[in-house]
Amino acid sequence: MKSWRNNVIAAVVFSAVIIGCSEKKAEPVVVSGLENYKDESLSFGLKYPSNWSLRKQAGTQAVVFSSDNAGDRFNKYDAEGIAGAKIAISAMKSDGKSLEQIVADSKEFTAESYSAPEKITLGGTAGTKLSYGFDLADGRYQGEKHFAMKDSMYVTVVEFGAFGGTFDTYRKTFDEVLASVELAVAPAPKEVKQDTIIAKSEPAPPSETMRSITGNGFAISVPDNFAGARTTVKGTLASASYIGDRLDCTIQVDVFDASKQQNLDKIVADNKARYKASNANATTIGGAKAFSINYSFVKDVSSRVYFTIKGDKMFRITLNWYKPSESLYLPVFEKSVASFKFQ
Repeated sequence: MKSWRNNVIAAVVFSAVIIGCSEKKAEPVVVSGLENYKDESLSFGLKYPSNWSLRKQAGTQAVVFSSDNAGDRFNKYDAEGIAGAKIAISAMKSDGKSLEQIVADSKEFTAESYSAPEKITLGGTAGTKLSYGFDLADGRYQGEKHFAMKDSMYVTVVEFGAFGGTFDTYRKTFDEVLASVELAVAPAPKEVKQDTIIAKSEPAPPSETMRSITGNGFAISVPDNFAGARTTVKGTLASASYIGDRLDCTIQVDVFDASKQQNLDKIVADNKARYKASNANATTIGGAKAFSINYSFVKDVSSRVYFTIKGDKMFRITLNWYKPSESLYLPVFEKSVASFKFQ
């Protein structure tokens, strides 16, 4: 099924054919100078045009539009409108995914809108660039996303976009912004003063006391000091993540529609390449046939994924744990998987 953005692009391209090209040439907004933005909690930042409109959300993102009302068009990608431009930087949890997976999941337009990913350097770290574009009634929309990870917990995404065929006029500014990028990093452990001794507070290990969680067709027990949150994963019916003090130690359950494909052996065989695994291990979950795959996409983080099918749903359970603390996390995580029941 196409995403809503795919439908939007199809609609605006159709409108462009009906309406034709606008006679009025789009005018780019002059950049009068650059100033610095830096997020205080995750340390990501960049330079941005001082005469553009900055909107920020601490610990998450900062978006800069070429004018106060330019942002409206980026919500719907109308066939005609303000020839606005934007610069954005955001930080999001990697949840144990590889950079390759994160780049693939970020695609929100039709497949033909994208060029092949390119290898780049961002903030002094190896990364990936994704370019895209499509024609609208008043000219071509172009965009770029740049991805890099400084640590195993957060990925930084820098995005540029411009309507009305104005993207290339901002190229020099965009390059200056890219050169200034600082990547997100997880906050350092807080220091707690105890009399005359300064001690760093360490992440709490997963509790061996479990609490039961009910989801879409399943129930699972997780450590009672892990917080749960619904997450958005492309192609799922439902998705939930459970996380404690360490952001790279998680339990995730994803539910997929399996009404059209119930051959678990084929599903696992097709997924082995994605996880760069040579084999899968047969097991059972909730009394049903299952397979597990061990892998690692991030330094010092080990991962394991389970696949099983019940009725018309496929369930995927993903475990991520900090390798140096495996003895603390893995036994509790395996206990959690053993508790999994179908409903």
